[in-house]
Amino acid sequence: MAENLTIARPYAEAAYACAKENNCISSWETMLQGMALACSDEVFLSALKNSASPESASALLCNLLSQGEVNLLNEYGQNFISLLSENGRFEAVPEVYSEFVRLKEKDQKIVEAEVVSARPLDPGYLKQIADKIESRYGCKAKISTKIDPGIIGGAILKIGDEVIDASVKTSLESLSSTLK
Repeated sequence: MAENLTIARPYAEAAYACAKENNCISSWETMLQGMALACSDEVFLSALKNSASPESASALLCNLLSQGEVNLLNEYGQNFISLLSENGRFEAVPEVYSEFVRLKEKDQKIVEAEVVSARPLDPGYLKQIADKIESRYGCKAKISTKIDPGIIGGAILKIGDEVIDASVKTSLESLSSTLK
């Protein structure tokens, strides 16, 4: 949801700045991932929103994330949850996590690319695509793949807002419109 992303961006930027300043990006990412998973559950999110007070909502989420063998929270995470609770922003936590990861990858010079093809692609071919992206953008490429038999053949490459459509389907549609 675009509204949640607008709300989430300043929280993610603040979290990332704190994580980077304190050299704990990995632990922040783990904390935010746990928060995002918890806040993605509609029943749990409802319990947070309907808590008697921001303090009780904060305590509920903190207790969930600190139980078990591994305590996901540190002092920064507890303060962050308190801030989210005071401002009633638990529904934006999944977007905060996504934006945090995006900021981390941007800072580490990692670009995400999605390759859509009609059938699974050979790992060697995907490596060639990653190498070309890395040389063009001057950063590490993180490739994900998606199968869509509807494109018939070829591939569609999505890098951020840029889309390179070399699918047979698009070529046929272009040819068809030219012939009309």
